[in-house]
Formats: sequence, C-alpha cells, structure tokens
Amino acid sequence: MRPKNTSVKRTSVWMSVLLALAVVVAACAEEEMEDVNLVAIHGSSPDFIALVPAAAWTILAEEGINVEQRYVEDASIAVQAMVQGEAQIGTNIGVNVGLLAVEEGAEIIDVIATQRPTWAFVSRNEFSSFQELDGKIVGVHSETSFTKALADFYARLYNIDMEQLIVPGSEVRAEALANDEIDASVIDLPDIVRLTATYPGSFTVLQTIGETLPTLVEQDVWLAKAWVDENPELAQRVTEGLIRGIRRLIDDPEFAIETATAVLPDEDPALLEELIDEYATRGLWEPNGILTRDTAHFTITFFAETGEIDVDPNAIDLDRYFAFDLLNSALDEVGRR
Repeated sequence: MRPKNTSVKRTSVWMSVLLALAVVVAACAEEEMEDVNLVAIHGSSPDFIALVPAAAWTILAEEGINVEQRYVEDASIAVQAMVQGEAQIGTNIGVNVGLLAVEEGAEIIDVIATQRPTWAFVSRNEFSSFQELDGKIVGVHSETSFTKALADFYARLYNIDMEQLIVPGSEVRAEALANDEIDASVIDLPDIVRLTATYPGSFTVLQTIGETLPTLVEQDVWLAKAWVDENPELAQRVTEGLIRGIRRLIDDPEFAIETATAVLPDEDPALLEELIDEYATRGLWEPNGILTRDTAHFTITFFAETGEIDVDPNAIDLDRYFAFDLLNSALDEVGRR
C-alpha cells in the first residue's frame, strides 16, 4: 500500500497559517496608522513660548498624531484642565507652578523645557541700577509666577525692598512701564523688542535672566502621568516631536517664520523675523531640551531660596516631578546635538 501524500495537506495548513498571520499583521498595521487625537493646554494666551509646541504638532500631524492646542489664562488653569482629564499635555507651565501642583496631588510630570530664560529686568530710564529701585514699584504677573520669583531673587541679590504690583501679562507690564505706571518689571524678550519699537528710549534693561541664570529651567511641557503610564510609546513620540520641533525652528528660519505667523497672526512680520533671529543667535532654543538632573536641581533650589516652593532641594526626589528617562529615551532615538 502506497503511503499517503501529506505534503499537499501540510502546504495547505501552512498557507492557512501564513494567511492568518498576514491578516493579523495587516490589521495591526492599519490600527497603528489610525490617527491619534490629543489635547494640549497652554498656560497663557498665544505667545512666543507656544512656537515650540506648534512646531512639534506640525511635525507630529504628518505622522498621524493630531494635537489640538488650546489656550487658557494661566498655568494653574492649564494644570487643572490636565487633572480633570481635559488634556494629556500642558504647555507653558513653569517648574514652580507644576511642582506645587504635584505637591498638592496633581498627577503630572515635566518632560522638556522649550527654551532658555528670555526674561529681562527692565526699569524706567531714570533708574540705572538695582539699588535705585529700593522702595519702588515692580510689576509681576501673579503671586505664583516666574516673574515674582525673579523679582524676589533680585531683591535678595541686591538687598532692596520693592513693592510688588500684580499686572498680568508681559505686554501689559511693558505698556505700564512705558507709561510710567510702574517703576520696573520682569518683561519677556518679545515684549522688550516691541517696547523698543513702540517707545524707543523709554526704558533701561538692567539685566537679562539668561545671562544671570543660564541653567535655570523656564517654561516647560508637562504630561498627564497616568496617560504616560498607559501610553509610554506615544508619550515618547510626543517628546521626540518636541525635540524635533525645537531643532526645526533653529535650522529652518522659513519654517520658524511660518509657525510664528500661524501662532501670532496679528504680529508685525518684521518683528517676528527679528525675534526669531534673536532666539537663534542667542541660543534660546536649546536642541536637547535643557532639562537634566543638574538644571532641575538648580531650578528647584532657585525657587526654594526665593520662597516660591517649600521644599528641601537636597532631599527632593527629582523623578517625582521630571521624566528624565522619557526625555533621554527620546534623545537616544533622535540623537543628541
């Protein structure tokens, strides 16, 4: 009796298995290609700090990751929106604000700094030194703002006592300074450029923060921690997008101008071009995201010493607030510069 020819049956079985696997792989690929929709909350109205997220969202959109950027009045409202599940991403949230929120139970984590400090301490023209500002009025954004921390820092550094007046908005403080309604203020670089064009010779830049505190971490991007834990690969892709966004703004001035125009459509194009050049030449966009253990520790020490946060910088667990591993993994993927 001749043995049965089982090769045809075996081939048929293997073909069925391979076809089934192909269907599974195709389904997975189709699932991976489906668009992802996320929400980012910016801790202020549209400003120059929003350029890095905007650049990143443009890049990520090409990969099927769509991020809707929303704007709110301040960083604390942005944090609240994240805590309530309205957004996975928080942009333009200062370390001091985010750290306090974590201390109060907010499940968020700092991923990357979008730029070096761009603030400057500016006074009316009649003042030429910090000592002359003793007893004078300095405008700050709010009671828990980066500008207040800087005003406190300079008051301690020069042993002076300035009366602090809450004036929300850097551009509003610039106007108040130009109109002699306050004596000094901490004003952002874009508003200094605007102020120079609108009110030439009406103020004095006493010191720029980037020169004084080059390792201070300024406005950061935070992620909802539960979302990161549930979507580690997607969180890394978002972080990679932010790094690539920073680098494209540095390397591609035309793209930077297009992005700035989209974010700030009412701004003078010549002013935007000047600001982009200022950011690039001063190295304010740092290609690796600035955030490291050293810069984080320095920043927390700064805010602790100015009384903005009540922590011991030498006892704090940095990993509770900063996603160093996530940033480092993203940098490993895109390469360091």
